[in-house]
Amino acid sequence: MILWNLIHGCHRKSEGCRHCYVFARDEQHGIDTNLVRKTTTFDLPMKRNRRGEWKIPPGRRVMTCFSSDFFLEEMDAWRSEAWQMMRMRSDLTFYMVTKRPERITSCLPPFWEELKSRLYLCCTMENQRCVDERLPLFLHTPLVHREIIVEPMLEAVDFHGKLGGIERITVGGESGLNARPCHYEWVLDVRRQCREAGIGFHFKQTGGNFHKDGKHYRLPHRVQLSQAARAGIDLP
Repeated sequence: MILWNLIHGCHRKSEGCRHCYVFARDEQHGIDTNLVRKTTTFDLPMKRNRRGEWKIPPGRRVMTCFSSDFFLEEMDAWRSEAWQMMRMRSDLTFYMVTKRPERITSCLPPFWEELKSRLYLCCTMENQRCVDERLPLFLHTPLVHREIIVEPMLEAVDFHGKLGGIERITVGGESGLNARPCHYEWVLDVRRQCREAGIGFHFKQTGGNFHKDGKHYRLPHRVQLSQAARAGIDLP
């Protein structure tokens, strides 16, 4: 996995942001997360090693802007430069996560047709309110690859059968000392909706406060992914 955090900093948008790991980590180091700035790796896709080879080899998927949101207003000052780098690296695909689907279409570049097949964009919808607000906006974007992330999953969610144009849904519980509960039946219900829609489903992690079959589990971070994998409920 290649990580390209071209900017750092964000603003809390909704309930899923309450225990955001970026804010928590920054607080430990006395950093103001609300101050959005470029990083030293802003131009990583264009960097080469001493042999003249790309530091990001061709054919890789690049996890983009995971310490911020690519569609923040502050990113407006630098986004065109970022799009140009993605355009020039036509040998890469880029994977992003956003909570701001209302800004996607207006932020796309003039050469979007050249990029659209190489951009995988996920929209986070952690509760029913976010599903109701963000799903219609997300579906009306001119994206080729759309995915949904229900993480942290804070309650049961119903997509009302409106999953046409979505390729996959990823579900996960919340991590951290103050993790809010995630119930297995919520996870299974999203899986059912994915199966009925004929799309992919991935159970990423249980979270640290997990409820299953009437039992309550406090799980350390190191086992949350493996316990989810053991459930064996993913759909291709």
